[in-house]
Order: sequence, then structure tokens, then C-alpha cells
Amino acid sequence: MIAIKKIKPAAFLCSLVLSAATLGCQPMDDQQDNPEIAQFRAAIPSADQLMAPTAKASIQSSHVLGERAIYPDAAFPIVSGINGSVTAMITLLKFITTLPPTLYNSATHEYVWGPFPNNDGVGYVGAYIKDTGGSGDFRYEYAFLRGIDNDLAKLVPVIYGGATPDENNDERGIGVTVWDFEADREFNQANDPDFDPTSGDRGRFAALYGNWDQNDPNNHAVVAVLRDFVSEEEPSEAAIDLDYFYGHFMDASTTIDFLDFELALDISEPTDGVRENVGARMAFLNGGLGRAEADASGGTMTSGERGTVTECWDAALNQTFLELVTTDGGTVTQTVTDGELTNCGPFADSLDDLGIPSLQDVPSDLIAALDDVATNGIPAP
Repeated sequence: MIAIKKIKPAAFLCSLVLSAATLGCQPMDDQQDNPEIAQFRAAIPSADQLMAPTAKASIQSSHVLGERAIYPDAAFPIVSGINGSVTAMITLLKFITTLPPTLYNSATHEYVWGPFPNNDGVGYVGAYIKDTGGSGDFRYEYAFLRGIDNDLAKLVPVIYGGATPDENNDERGIGVTVWDFEADREFNQANDPDFDPTSGDRGRFAALYGNWDQNDPNNHAVVAVLRDFVSEEEPSEAAIDLDYFYGHFMDASTTIDFLDFELALDISEPTDGVRENVGARMAFLNGGLGRAEADASGGTMTSGERGTVTECWDAALNQTFLELVTTDGGTVTQTVTDGELTNCGPFADSLDDLGIPSLQDVPSDLIAALDDVATNGIPAP
């Protein structure tokens, strides 16, 4: 399974704390702050706005085929890896921007934090949040920066984003955020005399988030891409590309989480080093009971061969229905079924029939824009 590391920023945050103390700065409560700065800070998304859902067992098993469901567990390493990276990214941005701003540029309507010495690594770190006044795609732009000295002009972004916050709800609004692992690695390689070629993740992560239906405040979705990614934990593995779409609908008593991802992955048993094209789509009711629909093609499968899997599980995440279908040139060659479709309960109908969003619903130009920035890197500040 792909290893997408949960990055732990604690040591890096400690270095920022030390740097801030050295400069006589301390984190400031927003209630004591300039209201305008609080508006700027609202551009930084919360972890909840970017976190992907995971299914969690909430009851004891009632109607079981005897095995734990496959797909909630299979998705967990990917989901938890992305969530770990998101949490680390947001923690860095939130922490540095809670410090009092170092300066304000009235010409660009921009607050700047730092540069602060990076006591846990080489060079300096800083951040900025800029009010575009509506001239850009988003009301605000922001970045987390690294540099070899305290010259602002030389700092380069390793995290970058834009956002238009909702004035009435900090958990709403729309935005895009990018974590450029490659830029961070290139900075270390160019400036750290102790640089380890096997250290650090490779590639880039880009995500667009907002409300699926702008007229309904009780829904949220994120479309994300990972390009040319190589985990620090598996530096010898070939790079992967991942497209990912997730979110939720909710009312006072019910939450439906959904996720849909596509990637190339070696699913042969035993593995043969050749990756198939794999897609998995699933939905959960109140974080538990749910349904998955997966497909595979390419790789070591014949040119017309395609495999599909439908799985349902109860609120204890135990499998209640499983169907595997193999087709070749559109003709069904094999069907294996375990359990009754009625065991799926509210998920007896397909995810399409239930109106669950999928990657196919995301406008192609949005995917193309995310693919471009994740493939080619982020613009200079």
C-alpha cells in the first residue's frame, strides 16, 4: 500500500516559538488584535475544511457475512496520509500567522510575518496574507516561505493558496491550497550542507475546497490531486499520481460522507510490479454504514478486461454484501456474489442512483487547473 506520511511539525513549530521569543514576539489572541488582521487570517483554511472522511465502527455487528469490510480499511492509509499532511500544513500556517505581523505594506494591502530564523533547519521562514481587493480569483492570497537569509525578496513559497472566506461562517467559503514538497526539497538540497537525498517527500499536493451547492450551507467538498509523489518512507518506490474527491452532506441528524479516488496501483496477487488503473468510490451514513464501488483495468489485465466490485457494510464496518464482476470487451465473463443486495439497506441502490457526487461530476477545467499547478509548481509571490 502507498505510504503517504503523516508529517509531524512539532519540532519545526518549536523553532518558530524560539525565533518569536528571540524577537520579542508572542502569539496574540484575535480578541486583542486588529479586526482587519482577523479577516486576513480567516483566509487560512481550517483542517476540517480539508480533511477527508473515514468510516468508523459505531455499533456491534448485527448482519454479517463473517468478514470485516474491505474498502473502508483499504482507503484508510490514503485518507489518513492526506489528512496527516493537511493537518501539518494548516498547523504551520495557523501558527506563524497567530504571531503579530512583522510589517504591513499599504501599497499591496499585505501583512507579512517574519522572516524568522529556522532553528530546526537552514535559513529563515516567513508568511504573508494579501488582500487582492477582488482582482484575483480569490479575495485573499497567502504563502508560507523559506529563504537563506532575511531578505524578503529572496524567499520562495513552499505552501501557497488563495481563499474567499464566508463572512458569517469560518468553516465555509472557497479556496485553493498547494503544498510544494518539491520546492521545499530543492531549497534544502541547494542550501543544506547536510542534505540527505533520501529525506523529504517529493511531488506536490493541490486542493480546491468549498460548498458543493452554494445555496446549501450544510454541504462541503474538496477536490485534490497529488502529482509525482514519492514518500520519504518509501524513497525507492515509483512516483504516483492521485485524483481525490471527498465531502459531505448533512442535516440536524444525518451526515453522508463521500469519497472517490483514482490512481495507478499494483493490485495483482502476488504483486508483479505492474500497476493497474484503479478507482474506488464510497459513501458512509453517519460515519459508519456504507457502500463502495470499485473498478480496475489496464496493467497486466487484457486490453478489454475490466473488474468491478460492489461492497456494503454495516455500522460496525462488517461486510454485508460483496459482488465481483469481470468483463472482457463488455461481455460478463465471471460473477461472484456473497450475501443479498437487500443487506445494503439504504445503499441498495447504486451511488449514482443515490445522487452521491463523483470525480466525474467535477468540471474538467478545475481538474486541469489543479493538475497544472501540482505538475509544474506554484507561482512566485
